[in-house]
Amino acid sequence: MSKTHHAAFDRELFTIDQEYRIRVNPSFKTQSDVLQRTIIDHAGERISIPDDSLKTQYVAQHNAALEWV
Repeated sequence: MSKTHHAAFDRELFTIDQEYRIRVNPSFKTQSDVLQRTIIDHAGERISIPDDSLKTQYVAQHNAALEWV
């Protein structure tokens, strides 16, 4: 993830579910073209992630704390 996307993830603006789909916080609104094109416009899409680059346990813990997932 880029620094921008990592910050958005940490701020709970989006996450990745167990099926590697982008899940966007329903309250996430942005005026950033980059975030619109790279996160919001891809909500629900499955992404390809190398197996060794995603810490699934961390993501599961992250998602468990999100009321909107």
